[in-house]
Amino acid sequence: MSVDTSSPRFGAEFTFKTWSFEKKTGRLICSYHDSVYGSFDETFVFHGVAPERFVQYEKAICEAIDCLFWMAGVSYYKTSLSQNIVFKQNKPSHEQAQWLTQTWQAGLAELAFTQGLGWLSHIEITGIDKKSSAAKLKLQPRSLVAIGGGKDSLVSIEAIKTIGESASLFMVGQSAFIKSVAVRTSLPLIAIERQLDPRLRTANQKGAFNGHIPITAINACVGVVVALLYDFDSVVFSNERSADVGNVQTEGGQWVNHQYSKSLRYEQCWQNLVHQYIATDLYCFSLLRPFSELAIVKRFAELSQYFPHFSSCNRNFHLTGSENKDHHWCGKCPKCAFVFLCLAPFVSADEIITIFQKDLFADSELTALFHSLLGIEGMKPFECVGEQQECRLAVTLLSQHKDWQNHPQVKAWQEILPKISKAEQQILLTASSRHQIPDKRQFLQVLTDET
Repeated sequence: MSVDTSSPRFGAEFTFKTWSFEKKTGRLICSYHDSVYGSFDETFVFHGVAPERFVQYEKAICEAIDCLFWMAGVSYYKTSLSQNIVFKQNKPSHEQAQWLTQTWQAGLAELAFTQGLGWLSHIEITGIDKKSSAAKLKLQPRSLVAIGGGKDSLVSIEAIKTIGESASLFMVGQSAFIKSVAVRTSLPLIAIERQLDPRLRTANQKGAFNGHIPITAINACVGVVVALLYDFDSVVFSNERSADVGNVQTEGGQWVNHQYSKSLRYEQCWQNLVHQYIATDLYCFSLLRPFSELAIVKRFAELSQYFPHFSSCNRNFHLTGSENKDHHWCGKCPKCAFVFLCLAPFVSADEIITIFQKDLFADSELTALFHSLLGIEGMKPFECVGEQQECRLAVTLLSQHKDWQNHPQVKAWQEILPKISKAEQQILLTASSRHQIPDKRQFLQVLTDET
């Protein structure tokens, strides 16, 4: 079912106005206009960039900023989901327009689904003829690793260290929590400021559409800009293969996937554009793409130095700051439940209860949430959580764990969940060959058990 745009909540036109970059300050200002809610300006600040760096790679940097400008516009486009999209400055190529169309349709699908709108098929961005312009820039052979403060990025960081890769971390925003975790890694951190237009909050208060956006797509664009400005040839994310699995299928057969911009499909599309228009020797990829969430958690269980400091709970990352005042975990959300379920098989009960400050399996208020994760009842939560099968395998492993095998909840789940074959267990815990990890330096060593 396609969306009915005849409602007055839908705008007539969304305009990409201009972007400007101040070389001395590293300040990027992106300007947009929505026919219902007016003008918006979003700001990114790239600190400490030498002005001559921009001049040296100006063509590639401008191409990358174009992509960031376009993708970041989704935060403002979603206010009225306008029927027409106009470009006043640089226009995307046919391939870039397809990338935007596909990412916005899929990346806003959760917003549309939760508000009963249907599939946003009216989002159709038109491109122009444009030649491929990417050149080999001879960027420095080192990695820029995205850090979010959770288990996944920490597994990547330690793998990068193990293979002897020269690396720095990057983050988007000013989260004190992420910075505190970054310090524990002993790697340099590049923090990019991102300032949403405060008028966006006003628009939301007036009844604008609001909901999930493809944030990882924005961060991937930021990462490529950072790589060019600070001289890195690799941008490393930590998106797992479980991100390919959607949450729910629409009446029209399309899959709504909370993690679309973390998926392999998105990664492949973005990497192709980078090589086509930005730089032929710049790679943006996920180091953990071959692995399921459960396999990643198994690796993280060996990194006990991070246990007191990491968190995957999204209540740490609100625009107004962390909502977890005294602890890194709320103990109530899908992310907390999922990490508890998948980490418990690989550590002692004392260790995981110390991390979460309670036994989440014993919390009756979380029973329905665990059931949705396990596929017993309800759909997969709209969160960055793994597949139902790997959650079920976690229960199987718990039933073999001396600290958990007699737990009432674990025993109850074992009685009602279907058995997982040894062959399927092997698949869930083994690296897949479907990934975009480049065959250079020592990156492919992460596929071995030694890293």
